Amino acid sequence: MAHRLAITKGCVDVEALSPRDANAQRMPKSTEIKPKAAAQLRAAKDKEHPPPPPPEVIEPSSPNSPDGASYHVGKLLGKGGFAICYSGQHAATRQKYALKIVKCRMPPKMEQKFQTELQIHSKMKHKNIVQFFRAFTFNQCTFLVLELCNNGSLMDMVKRRKGLTEPEVRFYSVQIAGAIKYMHGKGIIHRDLKMGNIFLDSRMNAKIGDFGLAALVVTGRDMQTIRRTTLCGTPNYIAPEILQKGKKGHDHMVDIWSLGIIMFAMLTSKPPFQSSTTDEIYRRARERDYEWPASATSHKFISQEAKDLVADMLQDADSRPEPDEIIRHPFFVSGYMPAAADMTSRLRDLAPEQQEFYGARLSSTDEAASLENLKTMCRECCIGPWTEAKLIHSQVWKEMAHEEKAGLTPMIPLPENTVYRPFEEWLRENMPQRTKYSHSVGPASSYSSSTTSASASASCSTSSLTTASSSITSAGTASVESQTSRHKAPVGLLRQPPQNFATQQRAPSFAAQQRAQNRPAAAPTASTTSTTKTASNPVVPASQTVRTLPRREIVRDESLKTSSVDTASRSVRVSTRTGLPSTRTTANVQVAERAALMSSAPIQPKKTSSSSIRSATLFSPSEKADEIVNSKPDMILDRLKRLQAELERALNSRSMAIISSKSVSPPHPHVVVKWVDYTNKFGLGYILNDGSVGCVLRDIPTTEGSKTAMLPPAGVFIRGAEKHILRRQDETYLDRNQPVPMTESIQFFENNGETGLSEVNISPEHFRVTVNEDGTAGKMNPGKDIYQHRKRERIILWKKFANYMIAFGRDENLPIEEHDGQSVMSPGQKGTMAELVTFYQRFGDVGCWVFCDGHFQFNFPDHTKIVLDATGTWCHFWHLPQEAAERLASTGTIGATALDDRATLSYPLQTLLNFHAKPSTRSTSTRKRPEIDPELQGIPAANDFRRKIEFIRNVVKEWVNNGGLGNSSMSRETRLRWTGYRELVNTTIPQKHVWVTIGARWGDRRLTTLVDPRKPWELGEEVDSSKK
Repeated sequence: MAHRLAITKGCVDVEALSPRDANAQRMPKSTEIKPKAAAQLRAAKDKEHPPPPPPEVIEPSSPNSPDGASYHVGKLLGKGGFAICYSGQHAATRQKYALKIVKCRMPPKMEQKFQTELQIHSKMKHKNIVQFFRAFTFNQCTFLVLELCNNGSLMDMVKRRKGLTEPEVRFYSVQIAGAIKYMHGKGIIHRDLKMGNIFLDSRMNAKIGDFGLAALVVTGRDMQTIRRTTLCGTPNYIAPEILQKGKKGHDHMVDIWSLGIIMFAMLTSKPPFQSSTTDEIYRRARERDYEWPASATSHKFISQEAKDLVADMLQDADSRPEPDEIIRHPFFVSGYMPAAADMTSRLRDLAPEQQEFYGARLSSTDEAASLENLKTMCRECCIGPWTEAKLIHSQVWKEMAHEEKAGLTPMIPLPENTVYRPFEEWLRENMPQRTKYSHSVGPASSYSSSTTSASASASCSTSSLTTASSSITSAGTASVESQTSRHKAPVGLLRQPPQNFATQQRAPSFAAQQRAQNRPAAAPTASTTSTTKTASNPVVPASQTVRTLPRREIVRDESLKTSSVDTASRSVRVSTRTGLPSTRTTANVQVAERAALMSSAPIQPKKTSSSSIRSATLFSPSEKADEIVNSKPDMILDRLKRLQAELERALNSRSMAIISSKSVSPPHPHVVVKWVDYTNKFGLGYILNDGSVGCVLRDIPTTEGSKTAMLPPAGVFIRGAEKHILRRQDETYLDRNQPVPMTESIQFFENNGETGLSEVNISPEHFRVTVNEDGTAGKMNPGKDIYQHRKRERIILWKKFANYMIAFGRDENLPIEEHDGQSVMSPGQKGTMAELVTFYQRFGDVGCWVFCDGHFQFNFPDHTKIVLDATGTWCHFWHLPQEAAERLASTGTIGATALDDRATLSYPLQTLLNFHAKPSTRSTSTRKRPEIDPELQGIPAANDFRRKIEFIRNVVKEWVNNGGLGNSSMSRETRLRWTGYRELVNTTIPQKHVWVTIGARWGDRRLTTLVDPRKPWELGEEVDSSKK
């Protein structure tokens, strides 16, 4: 490692791009290293590297290679701090790999770091991360078998080319940002991102490697991010906060800083803070002292968009953008984005020839092609607004915990008869054993590097473990059934060398030591108490991942599903192949067939076949029914896909959202404040916070002549109706005897299946009643035809719902809001689709309402509610006071005044998920993160907010993977249920929990099950749905 950097005028300083050890002793500015001393340093450095390997390297036997393997060693690829790397070819398969070689014997601190590198790298599965295959010991050296990137490193390319074009920078920035997003989503900070650690495969794709300085970020629902405080990285790439010793430390944003440095270096051929000494580099980095090459002296064009994006990433940590925000920057659409075919090996040494790489402006044709290339790249890398893949990443530290519990943590040095492989391989090989240990852990322990939706691209991530994710019960706890199990020889992947376990106890792994950091030994908190319960009760924690299968695989895997029913019934949610309701409300054969394909349980047909039931309607041919825009199921499905992507992004984020000075907080949404569930017969009634009253009704049988017909799900909505009903005793109110307010039109809507919703607005005069001489109301006119009669029946149902709800008061202690627009709590978008509830679903004791404009409301049994806008970016959270929430978590009771003291937090969802994060102290006047009152910071965590958002994410994911709103599994094994906090004292045991939909894409169904609220993960006896 060089101890100083030389600046040479008139040429590129390639030494500035070379890896350097941040922990190396800093040399005084005036001190020169004499030739003899330099030779001694080089000799000392050479001693750290292992000797060159022999021509043939032998790999020990392993479960998937009983006879072992051998590799023919090729040329030297490079050297690092204490490793060398050669190419190698598998003797049997002829497959080529990279062989990273380190000495077996190393200082204890290096052993710990190397152990962590093995564990972290083996769990990385992404298109733009060097793939780890295995590790073993041979000739006193440890060999890591890695993916071969035969086009060298990005640093080599930049050195040869003296900088890249902006289109190439776009190409590599998207790939690197995608890998960063993936690592951060799995709780990993790389901490040493630089061009020397980014390699180029045969197709010139960027691949991040060298996880020697990578760190775990341990997060939880009720604790803050554990920020790393180790000095690490390479000087030219190191973020300023890493240099600050003390309490603050650093987090995942150091990788964003490094990406900014990499982009600058790709554009200019040198890092922005290049200096002759390390101290000067650090000073310039702290002060953001850098300059772009002057256009007068440079032959390269660097756009303002590129400069702005780099500046965004070289801000204070709290102001840096998340990876998805980076891809939304105008830089990526301001010029040409190369296609994969454009990036050939020729570019490693020579500049591109195509004119598109140099044009400041594109033609409309090239612009469209460039945008399509960008979308394709984002989908492949799972980043940006166009990605179709929806990934859920399990945290690496949890995977390491499962690996350790299974006795598979690598010992350093690796024993000579041991092959360390990715944990997922061991899981796949040991799937037949899963039932043996299924009782020892809940299904929430599901191990999955990531899972993808039905629409996910295969290239997005190679870590989708569709077969392994349901078998963690065997892997995660196979060897921890008893306290003595950790002294037994591990099974499967690692075979321990002969040891006397009677006298020697294995020390905790480095992963275990890391997880133990900053953890108090005092009494457990609410979250640890919940974890303790897991030992005896299979609680489903917030980190659970919902497994779904691509649509094309569902029928093929039915036999697998059947064989695993017994296992699945013992755990709440190991594997989800979500299904559709058995009761169909459409005669469309194609839709019915699609529903049957998606079902996780056999669809039970009605006694009267759907083909013999005619479809009826509320609307007469003379009434002009208007189509409700954006209500077709396919449009809603597209919206749900975008929502799922945003929820994933927000959950993976580790900082609050940046708020621009131009940002305008959305108006207070329409919210259901009172409801009555009568879904076993008719439907659901509700009152909104602006005093409107509506109902959503299930499909109801009717007759047309002598034939049976079915009215589809429908709804009635009347503004100002609550105030109208409350004035029935007001003798000065002229319309007090009328069933509906006479000043507002009545909105009827109908669900027409695949063609969406249609609506008709009816004058209230159609339902005016006469007033008798004694002042009582007469009967409502039956109507002049069958269509008016059907509407009259719906109004009668609406009135019964309204009277019942108003008689029992509101759910919230809020006044009825006037329509003058002056109230702080007044909803926005009055008189629009934002106030119309078109769908209702209940998951046990969690209610879900979907409004026509796409915003969602979820009510939880702890008397909290979450309202998300249609995009999932803004959230309104009705919460308990922090003390009341903590009391509920610990005792199962809510104080007498807690419900009256509920309040609302309205922030971007990303901010609420990271409410504890500290904002930047150097925010700009136009873009900043909010400063949260310290008294409020603990509220979301105390109210279990993150777990609730994860539950909502799982609901949306299930809908998306099953092809439509409300398409949820109703089987006992896979039914979604809320296992979080609820009242446990002075409550009925058992309770009736209902799973029901009204307005689901492929039909509605209702199930009632007895549930003990103390064990919500266990389903009791099914109740006849025809009974209330």
